[in-house]
Amino acid sequence: MIPTLSNHGVGPHSTTPDAPERRDAEVLVLGGGISGIGAAVGLRRAGVDDVLILERADELGGTWRDNTYPGCACDIPSHLYSYSFAPNPEWTRVFAERAEIQQYVLGVADRYALRRVARLGTEVLEASWDDDRQRWILDTTTGRYTARALVIAAGPLHEPVVPDFPGAGRFKGTAFHSSRWPQDHDFTNERVAVIGTGASAGQFVPRIQPDVASLTILQRTPPWVMPKPDWPTTRLERRVLRRWPGLIKIARMVQWAPLDALIVLNFHPRLARVSHVVGKLHMRRAIKDKALRRVLTPDYVMGCKRVLLTNEYYPALAQPNVEVIPQALAEIREHSIVTADGTEREVDTLIFGTGFHVTDLPISERVRGRDGRTLAEVWQGSPTAYLGTSISGFPNAFMLFGPNVGTASAFVMLDAQVRYLTQAVTALNRQGLGSIDVLPEVQEEFKAEADRRLAGSTFNAGGCTSYYIDANGRNASAWPGTMLSLTRRVRRFALADYRCDPVRESADPAPHAPIATAG
Repeated sequence: MIPTLSNHGVGPHSTTPDAPERRDAEVLVLGGGISGIGAAVGLRRAGVDDVLILERADELGGTWRDNTYPGCACDIPSHLYSYSFAPNPEWTRVFAERAEIQQYVLGVADRYALRRVARLGTEVLEASWDDDRQRWILDTTTGRYTARALVIAAGPLHEPVVPDFPGAGRFKGTAFHSSRWPQDHDFTNERVAVIGTGASAGQFVPRIQPDVASLTILQRTPPWVMPKPDWPTTRLERRVLRRWPGLIKIARMVQWAPLDALIVLNFHPRLARVSHVVGKLHMRRAIKDKALRRVLTPDYVMGCKRVLLTNEYYPALAQPNVEVIPQALAEIREHSIVTADGTEREVDTLIFGTGFHVTDLPISERVRGRDGRTLAEVWQGSPTAYLGTSISGFPNAFMLFGPNVGTASAFVMLDAQVRYLTQAVTALNRQGLGSIDVLPEVQEEFKAEADRRLAGSTFNAGGCTSYYIDANGRNASAWPGTMLSLTRRVRRFALADYRCDPVRESADPAPHAPIATAG
C-alpha cells in the first residue's frame, strides 16, 4: 500500500542540509520522473545505495507533474501502469487520472526516501565521459557532479513540440501547449482553436467543450478512437486488495494479456483491420452526421498511430459549438487563424496539442561519449541503443525509455530495463571493472533485428506518419515485439556483449569542486 502523502519534504527545500557538499556518487540518475524514481529504487533494492537524482524542476514526477490539463489520465489500466515492486490497492478507477498517478509516484519516492538524494532545481548542462578517470562529469546549473555510472532518465514525453507557424508572434490572444496548461485560464464563452488531435486533445477537448462559445479543431490526420473500459473501483474492491495484495498480481496479469494480444495485431496488419469494425461502431454511436464521420474516419491501419481510448471525445465533437476542420494551420494572425484553404477564423485562445520531442530527444545534445561527440552527433537523427538501454561509445551509461523499447505500458518496460541496468552496475563492482561499453557490432545486430521485425508492422507499413518514425524514416521508438518478449529479452545482463576495461590507475573518484552556477 502506498502511504498517504504529507507536506513533509515537498518542494525545492526538501534536500538534506549536507546536499550541496555531496557531489560524487556511484550512480547519477538524470531525471526525476517515473523512470528516474524507478531506477533509483531498483538500484537501492539491489544494494547500490550511493545514488543521486538530478531533476531540473522543483518537484519529482516528470510527465505526471507537468501535464495538468483537464481530463489528463492514463490509457493503460492502473494495476499495469504502476511499479511491480509497489502494487497499489488504492486506485479509484480502472484507468487512473493524472492527480492520482502523481500522488502514487510521489508516494513511492517518499517510501524509499528519495527526496534525500534528489537534487531538485538542478538542470544538466553537459554530461561528459572522462576516459582517463573512468567517470562521468556533469556540469549543472548548481555546480559539478561526478559519477561512476550514469542513468539517462530524461524521458521522451516532457519536451513539447510547437511548430514555427507563420505569424505566431503576432497573436494577441492566449496561446499555450497542452503540457503547459494555465490553471487560472477561464474558457467561458471563448472562441478556442485546438491544433492537433492526438492523445492529449482526446482528453482535454471534452472537458473544455461545454464552457466555450466555439471550439475549432484542426485535424491533419484523424486518430482511431476506441471505447475505454473505465469505471470507478468500489470501497469493497480496495479493501479486498489491501487484505490480499497477491490479488493485485493477478489483476496485473489479467490486464497484461489483452494488451499483449493487441500488440501482436500490430505485426499482422491484415488481421489488425478487423479492429476497424469496433472503431467505426464506436464512432457511429456518437456521430450521426455522415459528413463528420467521413472527416473522422482514418484511412490507415489501426496501430499505425497512437490509438485513443476515450468514451468522451466523439460525443464532444458532435456538439453544435464544435467544428472539425480537416486541414493544417497555415498562418496565425493577431486575433485569428488561417487554415490551408485560406479560410480565416477568429480565435481568443489557441491550444497546441502538437506532441513532444520523441526521437529527437533534447538531452541527446548534452551527453558526450568516449570520442567527445554528443548522442545527437552520433545518432544523426536516428537514435539507436542495444536493447534500448546501452549505447556504444558511452561507457557506464544506461538510457531508460531509450530507442526501440516502447511498449504498451511504460512501467512494464521500465521494470525490465531497471533490472537490466542494476545487473550491469553490480557486475562492474563484482568483476572489479572500471568501465563497460556495449560492443558496436552487438548494438548494430540488435538494430538490424528491430528494423527487420518492424518492417511489416502497422507502425511502419500501416499507411501513416507518426512520432514512432525518426527524421531519417526509421522506426526508432517501438519495441519489435510484445511486453512479454521485452521482459524476457532483458532479464539477464550478459557481460560478453560489452567491452570491459579494468580500473585504471588514473581513475580518481574524488569529486570536483563546484563550478560557477549558470546565470
